[in-house]
Amino acid sequence: MTELLTLDIESIAAGGDGIARHDGLVVFVPRTAPGDRVVARVERGRRFARGCVERVERASSDRVEPACPHYERDRCGGCQLQHLSAAAQAEAKRGIIRDNIRRIGRRTVELPMLHGEGPAWRYRQRVSLAMRPEGNGWRAGFHRHDAADDVFALDDCHLAREDVMTLWRETRAGDGFLPAAPGLRVTVNAAEGRGALAVEGGSAWPDAPRFAAALPAGTGVWWTPEGGRRRRVDAGAPDLPGASFSQVNPHIADLLHAHVEAAVMAAGPQHVVDAYSGTGRLASALHARGIAVTAIELDAEASAHAAAQLARPSRAITARTEDVIGTVFPADVVVVNPPRTGLHPRVAAALEASAGGVAAIVYVSCDPATLARDLSRLPSWDVAGLDAFDMFPQTAHVETVAVLRSRRSG
Repeated sequence: MTELLTLDIESIAAGGDGIARHDGLVVFVPRTAPGDRVVARVERGRRFARGCVERVERASSDRVEPACPHYERDRCGGCQLQHLSAAAQAEAKRGIIRDNIRRIGRRTVELPMLHGEGPAWRYRQRVSLAMRPEGNGWRAGFHRHDAADDVFALDDCHLAREDVMTLWRETRAGDGFLPAAPGLRVTVNAAEGRGALAVEGGSAWPDAPRFAAALPAGTGVWWTPEGGRRRRVDAGAPDLPGASFSQVNPHIADLLHAHVEAAVMAAGPQHVVDAYSGTGRLASALHARGIAVTAIELDAEASAHAAAQLARPSRAITARTEDVIGTVFPADVVVVNPPRTGLHPRVAAALEASAGGVAAIVYVSCDPATLARDLSRLPSWDVAGLDAFDMFPQTAHVETVAVLRSRRSG
């Protein structure tokens, strides 16, 4: 059952929805701004309600006209905050981090600094699109924000660099050779001047060579079948797939990397554990400074790339972090950069138990909610530093770096 309510939007929630309150009930309303007064069609749930704007009665001063036509015309779910000014987006992201840590993590923290000295548009060197069968071809684009199963046809993503979109359009010549499946996910990457595609889905791909042959010369192709492991399917050399390992926003990624490296060095470590280490960029930089690094990464290709940059006493371990974290101590600093799901409970338990010997944890998070949850699992650690990095302008996503100091370490 739905009802029409007049709502005053107070703030922005994780995920980008506006937050209003009505008779003690929290209402989440997408595509609204703090200061808006809206009439919304609201469906009540047990603990909260969701609303859909019927009309804006009073527009917030934070509102701007979205630059991308897909945002309103197709209700694109790729962005959540295009209707907010840059300043309002920054305040929303800072607030999301602080509020999650206070509410879930039970820690008192101030608003973090947001580092966002980069382009607000055309910053993505990698973009992932959903593909659905349509007639004799494919419809490719993003999901709608209010209908997650529905994919609209994308003309242009204003967040993607021009060379990424050019590569994407050129790859459509091979659509007829894609694996049969009810849906695919295709990631296009133009990092470092090289084209790369990663296809996910399907159980068989007999036309993979024909697909690769239809692409621009030098474009690498990787495939992850349903329930299987990623592998390269074109005729190129088996090096690391840029479509899987490169940063989405290289400019902000460089700022974040420099910040994390400085935070590690501030502790004067001799041995650093770099968990969820990826291709070993941080591990390699610390190793070059004469620090012994233990890099832990589950992906075999990424771990092999890290190992090639390290020498004893540094090392790379190919494993799940939760399976080996208890074997890598003693260490002076632990860096964790987990996926969106956050730390495995065994990792959090090992870090809590290490508080008497490890001086600092540098936690790189892509989800403030799971960061906050993990902080609640680390009662022996204080938040000594909190910084945010605007890796994804126009979206509600934000990267956070929390520096934790042990209360028990000498």
